[in-house]
Amino acid sequence: MDRMPCFELGDVGSIPAGPANTMLNTISDNSRKGVHTMAVLALDISGVPRQWISNDDAITYQAKNAIAWSMGNIVARYRGGVQNDGTLSYLEASSIIAIKGHGFNPYKHACVALTNKTLFGRDRHVCAYCGEQFPNYHMLSRDHIVPRSKGGENTWMNVVTACKDCNSKKGHKSLKEVRMELLYAPYVPNHYENMILQHRTILADQMEYLLAGVPKHSRILLS
Repeated sequence: MDRMPCFELGDVGSIPAGPANTMLNTISDNSRKGVHTMAVLALDISGVPRQWISNDDAITYQAKNAIAWSMGNIVARYRGGVQNDGTLSYLEASSIIAIKGHGFNPYKHACVALTNKTLFGRDRHVCAYCGEQFPNYHMLSRDHIVPRSKGGENTWMNVVTACKDCNSKKGHKSLKEVRMELLYAPYVPNHYENMILQHRTILADQMEYLLAGVPKHSRILLS
């Protein structure tokens, strides 16, 4: 299988898919060849992203006939049983699958968690005060625009990425007190952007699907 273009964004979790169908009695051809297992983008039946799942979980959904539709490239191929004519059967996992069942409401069930990793990802690792980009997240910090000591909340709209030097300079003072200005405005990432900010190796077709749901003001579109 040819290597597909992808975007390195780190690690995420997966949805447990339950016991595998009995016909999955061999490991994937990719696993035998030592090919890196890529995550599959799982959607609900209407096309709303739900979660990243493993190739094994995607194959299990396929074996249970729980996939409504799929798209994208084939990322895994698993050997099944022997047919009456002596040929082997196969199950294949696409990079994007829609799972049968009730629709998924991201606004009700998928609040975007505010962590340093997602914050730095939203702000593209750029300090909101000096404008320098820091690929090493150890050099970055979370700054509260309105300091917590002055009643500021720990919410998406009150936090920005700041390098440690700028954060130290600002301290517990307001922007007016230290005569500093924001180079960009904070915003709340939407569900599609959150899927990208989960830091996974994302394939090109998956990235294209997710970017279609990202708002125009997102800094992901500017990177």
